[in-house]
Amino acid sequence: MKQDQKEVWDRLWSHEVSYQWDPLSQTILESLTHSVGAISGRSMFEAGSGTGKISLRLSQLGANVTLADYSQMALENSRAAFEQHQCKADFILADIRNIPVENNRYDVVWNAGVLEHFSYEEKVQILKEMRRITKSDGVVIIFTPNAQCLPYRVGKHYAEQSGAWMYGVEEPVLSLQDEFQDSNITLLTEHSIGFINSLDFLDFVPNANVLKTQLRIWYEQLDSVEQSWFPGYLLASIGRVTKN
Repeated sequence: MKQDQKEVWDRLWSHEVSYQWDPLSQTILESLTHSVGAISGRSMFEAGSGTGKISLRLSQLGANVTLADYSQMALENSRAAFEQHQCKADFILADIRNIPVENNRYDVVWNAGVLEHFSYEEKVQILKEMRRITKSDGVVIIFTPNAQCLPYRVGKHYAEQSGAWMYGVEEPVLSLQDEFQDSNITLLTEHSIGFINSLDFLDFVPNANVLKTQLRIWYEQLDSVEQSWFPGYLLASIGRVTKN
């Protein structure tokens, strides 16, 4: 990741951050809990934590959480939110390509909306670090924007063309199968989640409110099989770490 990408996030987190719970966070939380099972008592590391909103909820559910980010402002925001909710966490200022944590420490190592900002080689480097700090038989979970999600791609394209995109370089992901293999993480499953969440990207497109509403109504009337035909905003890649 280039230095200018880091400046994007420093600038973003320097503004007021909302910790109000939102539908996308709920979608990610539900996927995490489905993949991990019981949360209480688990040690969970968020590699590239941003707001830390989901880790805060995991802490409230009884997890022992650690947040790592290379933005000091992001961590300060998270720390203040944890203090406000009287929750405990460890906060680490670090580049996740080189995580200053001992080997085999966490049950679950995860992130959401991070790897799409890195090159292939950097993704592998990050995943290797995530694997290193994960316990044997532990889980690595990655959420990235799904390259097959049409509403997200349309909204993102319009925002980039109009100069409204605020997240810097972001490459949607078709699969992390190769990256997991090169990182020696066993990919257990990979699937999309959050089609309804993807509709929010249409907010970048002028006069798209009617289309957005109709897409939501149409999608919610489909049965579960038909809904599975239409990829959601996030690709969830779940892997297991096996060590000798």
